Amino acid sequence: MEWLHTPLQIGLTLAMVLCLALAFWKGGRALRLAAVGMVLGSVLSALVQDRTRPEAGQWIIMVVDAGYLALLVALVWRTLKGWLIWAAALQLAQAITHVTFALNPEIFGRAYISTSYVLFAGLLVALFWGLSARGDRNDPGPRTH
Repeated sequence: MEWLHTPLQIGLTLAMVLCLALAFWKGGRALRLAAVGMVLGSVLSALVQDRTRPEAGQWIIMVVDAGYLALLVALVWRTLKGWLIWAAALQLAQAITHVTFALNPEIFGRAYISTSYVLFAGLLVALFWGLSARGDRNDPGPRTH
C-alpha cells in the first residue's frame, strides 16, 4: 500500500479495521454506520488525495470529511449517545482543519497532517468507547420526535 509509510499510519489503519470488525460483531446500528463511514471516508480520502500538490488545500478530502460529519450529526440527532457526540465534534475539528489549511497556506504541512492523525486517533477512541458497555449507559434510545 503506497500510502502506509509510517508505523503510525499502519497502527491507525489496523485500529480502524479492528474497530470495524468489532462494530459488526458487538455494535449496534449507529456504531456500525459510524465505523463503515469512517472506513469509507478513509479509503475515499486516500483515493482522491492530490499527491501532485500535497502543500495545497485538499478540497475533495474536505468534502469527504464533511459527508462523514453529516452522517455523524444525523446519528447524534437520532440517538444522542455520548460517544457519537465526541466523534462528531472530532470530525468537525477535522473539517475545520481542512478549511484552515486551505485558507492559510503558511501553516506547515506537517502540522496539518499531525493534527489530522491526532483527530483520527480521537475518533477511533470515541468509536471504541461506543463498543464498551459504558458507551451505551444512560442511553435514552432513539429520538421519537
